[in-house]
Amino acid sequence: MTAVDGKGRVAIPASMRAVIEKNVAACGGDVRTVVIALHPKDPCLIAYDPAWLKLSHARLERREEAREESGDALDYNAKRKALALTESAGFDASGRFVLPDFYAMKAKLTPGTDAVFSGAGNFFEIWNPDVLLAADGVDPDLKELVEFTRARRSAK
Repeated sequence: MTAVDGKGRVAIPASMRAVIEKNVAACGGDVRTVVIALHPKDPCLIAYDPAWLKLSHARLERREEAREESGDALDYNAKRKALALTESAGFDASGRFVLPDFYAMKAKLTPGTDAVFSGAGNFFEIWNPDVLLAADGVDPDLKELVEFTRARRSAK
């Protein structure tokens, strides 16, 4: 759990930042860039390296081709959600980046709140802890970890 500072910045945890930098370096891109998007189902953000965005685009193209071949209608919103509703953010050596305003508003990650980073395979999630604790369908152990972390932080 990390604070959203007065300028709307958060810091990507070191372990997640190292994976992003490694993946992007392998593709020859800017190693200090993260892509921010809305989670497709939950009231949080997802973030990933630009290389994963390329893989996601290729996967969408394959799905679209399969739909065309089977005579199904194309789902134009799938690409819009996955590609157009994203924003890149540069981060500094300590992993700090400014949350894009629209995305911060959607996830209720305003200055002075906390942010929870949760790894989810090819991407990680960024949650407002109050929203995470109130959300249906979130793993109970993750909720318990957030409550535990909060209690430890407030005890200091």
